[in-house]
Parts: sequence; structure tokens; C-alpha cells
Amino acid sequence: MITYLKKSIKDKELRVINSAELGSWINVVSPTKKDISFLVKEFGLDKDNLNSGIDPHEIPRADFINGDSYIYVKVPADDLEKGTFTFLMIVTKEFILTFSQQEPTFFKQIFNNSVEGLFTTQKTKFLLHLLSLNNTLLEYKTLQIVKSIEMKNDLSKELREKDVNEMIKHEYTLNSFVSAYNYTNFMYNKIIHRLGFHEKDKDILEELIIDTEEGQNICQTSLKNISNIRSYSMVLLTSRLNRLITVLTVVTVFLSVIAAVSSIYGMNITIPLQEDKDAFLYVMFFIAVVWVIFIGYLKKKKVI
Repeated sequence: MITYLKKSIKDKELRVINSAELGSWINVVSPTKKDISFLVKEFGLDKDNLNSGIDPHEIPRADFINGDSYIYVKVPADDLEKGTFTFLMIVTKEFILTFSQQEPTFFKQIFNNSVEGLFTTQKTKFLLHLLSLNNTLLEYKTLQIVKSIEMKNDLSKELREKDVNEMIKHEYTLNSFVSAYNYTNFMYNKIIHRLGFHEKDKDILEELIIDTEEGQNICQTSLKNISNIRSYSMVLLTSRLNRLITVLTVVTVFLSVIAAVSSIYGMNITIPLQEDKDAFLYVMFFIAVVWVIFIGYLKKKKVI
């Protein structure tokens, strides 16, 4: 779907227009092949770069073709389990175009006119607003995951299977965020020298670079925490399994002694004490002695 919007300094709100104008914003969401062909034919955009804009595996980068700037970023999906999706911003001499398979959640702030100083006629400033909103969203999603991990970081509580599965999903998401932060930082350093930013705009972009570095460090720290929690859980489970095996082994030996003696006395042959009325007591005493010796041996070896 292609939507044309515009907001100048004279406008109080973002308004929808019928076609592309100088200083307008073209928003393309879930584009079809027909939409891509139209954009290529109508505005002379690069088809390969447009297709890359809906490629979920595309990395943040910046391309400059025929005076147009193609800037790719990764936007956090609404569902944290899905990680991120590709979001393309194209800055031309006439307009700015956004292109993605799904609409970023921060667009709600733009459509509600809650972002101050946002004008489509100021293309570089509008681009900075988009980058800042995405950075804020990425940081918010990162802190959500970090908070969830910290709640599982209490070693006094036993991790359930549900908790382990959740940690694995968080690990996948954080890895996608680390990649997004890393490549986004490279992209920022590239466009700061290629696009015509004013000094104040460069300061904003440099702050975004610092934010991405901090976000990447937070993600990497959280990944280490997940690894530590997983290692602790594995050690704990292994220890419990060893104890269980030990208990089962002891029980098996106890039962084996009884089974062996009862099998012998169940044979249809002549055996000692079969005529003695106290034979049962002798047998039980023998079994008890074997148990005591076996338990003493296990304690000496510190098995139990």
C-alpha cells in the first residue's frame, strides 16, 4: 500500500495528499510487485534496493545511487520472539520514502502528531526523527528483555521448563539486536559524512551512535547473563540427576540382596538351616549385615 503524506512548517498536522509532491513523504507498507514496478517507473528508484527493503535478512547499511540515499535499519517487531524486520528509508531531492513489509510501531506517534518538530519538507531532519524513534524503540525492547532476564537471575529459585524456553527465545532476540546495533553504528558513521547534515543534526546523529554502542553493550551483557544462568541450571540438573541415580543404585542393591537370598531358599534342593525354626531370623540378619557393610562403603567413598 502506498500512501502520500505531507507536513510543512505552516501545517499543524500531518495530512494525506493524492500524489507525490516536493517535500512529501511516501509511505509504502507491504508492497506488491506491482507497487515496486510503479515506484521504479514513476520515481526512477533502484529495483534491487527496493527488493532488499523487504528482505528480512538484510543488514543495516547505506547505499548512494544516482543522488538518492538508501538507508536500511532493523526495526524491532511487535512480537519479541520475531526479532527485527528490515526498514528502508530513501531520501531523494524531491521527497523521502519509507519502505517495509510491516509498519513500525513508532509510526503511531507520527500519525498522532505527537512528535514535535517533524516536517516532511525538511528531509534530513525527518530522517533523523525516524532514526531517533527507531533507536528509542530498540532501546525500549532491549530493556524489556533485560528486565525479564534479571527476574530469572535469582539462583535461589528453580528454573522451570517454561523459564528455560523463554530464556532461549530472549537469547535469539538479543543476538538479532546485537547484529542490528552493530551494523547500525557502521551505517551512522557512513551517512554522517555523506549526507548534508547541519552541525546540530550531526550532534544528534553522534548521540545516536553513542546510544547504539550502549545498547549493544547491554545486549552483550545480558547474553552473558543468560549463558551463566544456563550453565548454573545445567550444573544443578546434573547434580540432581547424579543424586537420583545414586539413590536408585542403592535401592537396587538392597532389593538385589533380598532377591538373591529368597531365590536361593526358593530352590527345590537341600539348603542350610531349612529345618531350623529360626532360619528366617538368620537370613534377615545376614541381609542386614550386607546392607550395613554396603552403606558404610558408600559413606567412606562419600557417595552418600
